[in-house]
Amino acid sequence: MTTNVRTFLREFTTFKAKARRGETVQIEDREGKFLFTAVGVRKTLLGSCRGKIKIHGDIVGPTLKNSAWKPSL
Repeated sequence: MTTNVRTFLREFTTFKAKARRGETVQIEDREGKFLFTAVGVRKTLLGSCRGKIKIHGDIVGPTLKNSAWKPSL
């Protein structure tokens, strides 16, 4: 889709929705053309594993025996 700067600014929410659907919007200016596209939403690590991690309880004590602890490493 092609538009000018004035229309793009007036109807930004419409063009933003089109970009989110995968369309590319060309904005024409006296000096050139610009492309407006959406980049895929990045998921955080917590968001990508939501519902897959089960928490059984808090760690309240050491998880290793004293003989297994090697502070020299």
